[in-house]
Amino acid sequence: MKREFRAIQLAIACAVIGATAKFTVGLLTGSMSMISSAVDSLGDLFVSITNLFVVKIAGTAPDENHNYGHAKIEGLGAMFEGGFIFAAGVFIAYESVHKMLIREESHDSTLGIVVMLPILGMTLATVWHLRKVAKETGSLVVKSDALHYMTDVWVNVGVLVSLALVKLTGLPIIDSIVSLIIAVYMVFSSLGVVRAGFDVVMDKALDADTVKKVSGMLAACSKIESFHDFKTRTGRIPHVDFHVVVRPETTTQEVHDLFLELQGSVRAIVGPAAKVHMHAEPAAH
Repeated sequence: MKREFRAIQLAIACAVIGATAKFTVGLLTGSMSMISSAVDSLGDLFVSITNLFVVKIAGTAPDENHNYGHAKIEGLGAMFEGGFIFAAGVFIAYESVHKMLIREESHDSTLGIVVMLPILGMTLATVWHLRKVAKETGSLVVKSDALHYMTDVWVNVGVLVSLALVKLTGLPIIDSIVSLIIAVYMVFSSLGVVRAGFDVVMDKALDADTVKKVSGMLAACSKIESFHDFKTRTGRIPHVDFHVVVRPETTTQEVHDLFLELQGSVRAIVGPAAKVHMHAEPAAH
């Protein structure tokens, strides 16, 4: 949990620097794309702060009222994050169209270009670190944060392109058009984040390829007659449940050893954090 906590703290620092710099330059130059990007960074900050609490709660040990732990809150956190991205995208789209309708005046974009280049580099480094931590810990919240900040990378690239084109052509409408494209991208990317969180809350099964590998491993096991009631679910802590049919003379010790063997095989496929539940049944005479 400490690694996840530190990763999100790094993301918060990135969002604070980015939002402050872009808001300041956006207000000074009148660039709608800069202000739109600043709103996106402000959203990053707000969501990442929320994620600190989500990660802390998700890492809390099971208790009397939550026997299976608190990991599912990551799904709710991801859904909240996606909803915030969606709302920010809609707001930016509205402001972009408004700017086009009132025909904003041209602005000098040199300052914006100078500021955006280091911000882009900082955001790329943040995404790389978040992805690394998410892969090593299996945290859905950190993974969602990485996706969110990757959206910010494309937003920053769009802003740079917009500022460069406005400087070259003197047409401020380009700024509003790029800002609108950014908003559409944010709305569509938010749907994927919400879907991932929803899948965790609704106990979606593991991906088809993983399910095929695990069921194939069970089918190939010579120590069981057959298996049934095979179920899986995704999330921070993946679950794999199944019943196995063993020979009637199998001892309790042998069943226990069989479980440890199959548990290790399942975790080799699904991941070391996977929870494995096995029920043994005697074969019919």
